[in-house]
Amino acid sequence: MNIAIMGAGSIGSLIAAKISNYGVSNLLIHARGEHGSTIAVNGIKIQGEEDLSVSNDDMFVSLDEVGLYEGLNGKIDYLLITSKANDVQKMLEKAEKLLHENSKVLCLSNGLGHVEKCIEFYGPHRVFAASVSHGAWRPEPGVIEWAGKGSIAIGQFADGPGLTDAEELIELLSNCGLNPHWVEDGRSLVWSKVLLNISINPIAALIGCKNGDLLQSELFELCSSVMLEGTNIARHERVNLPSDEELISRLSQVVESTSSNYCSMLQDIKKGGKTEMEFLNQAIVERAERYGISTPRNHLLSELIKSISS
Repeated sequence: MNIAIMGAGSIGSLIAAKISNYGVSNLLIHARGEHGSTIAVNGIKIQGEEDLSVSNDDMFVSLDEVGLYEGLNGKIDYLLITSKANDVQKMLEKAEKLLHENSKVLCLSNGLGHVEKCIEFYGPHRVFAASVSHGAWRPEPGVIEWAGKGSIAIGQFADGPGLTDAEELIELLSNCGLNPHWVEDGRSLVWSKVLLNISINPIAALIGCKNGDLLQSELFELCSSVMLEGTNIARHERVNLPSDEELISRLSQVVESTSSNYCSMLQDIKKGGKTEMEFLNQAIVERAERYGISTPRNHLLSELIKSISS
């Protein structure tokens, strides 16, 4: 099995490190900047939930400056997009030459809209729904703090590949301890992750806190109300979701399981980078406007984050 991970930040690097010694014939990882160059020289170090060091000899490392390793063109079985939502289109274009006619694609990026890009670019027959709830952040280039164990969910879209096509990848992810599971409803899977992101990321980013601090009653009430605004929009788009009570319970579980994690939006702001707000709360606001629905909390969070980020 040959796997490529495009846009490897914290989550992509965690996945790469974990799968590198579990039956992967060839592993290609694309990363950028100082993080990418450090991996190319020293490999990846994981700390926190598990201490693990992976040599650069265990993977092909590709940087923007040198391009993708051409020896795997047409040979990648599973392509994992783990970049920021802002960069998904670039990753799709870069990776196109890596795929063969039966390759499958998973986009683990946050937010709304990236799945449509994947399907439009590669065709519905190749694209799985996917999301990840592991907590991970990057204290320094080449080093990943695994701050909370979660899972990797893989699901099916209409006209998309099914469980049989995912079994080999699910077995690999299970063997290396990344806790994969199959979901029949891909749209519900994507929206469920979005609802968590809009509830956790901007509030933790504005306060500058770890996820676990959001369990304080007033903060968690705010997180829940933001989520329910998004839930209303999802239901207007006929997304099949659990009850509000179940969604709030799931929010509490995720915040608790990733309590030591600094969310990606906070990391982006600290580094002076661009956030994924336009694919999260702002996307909720824009979709709400189509239905004439007010989403004041999502609107406020979107404006506040945009005012302090590049």
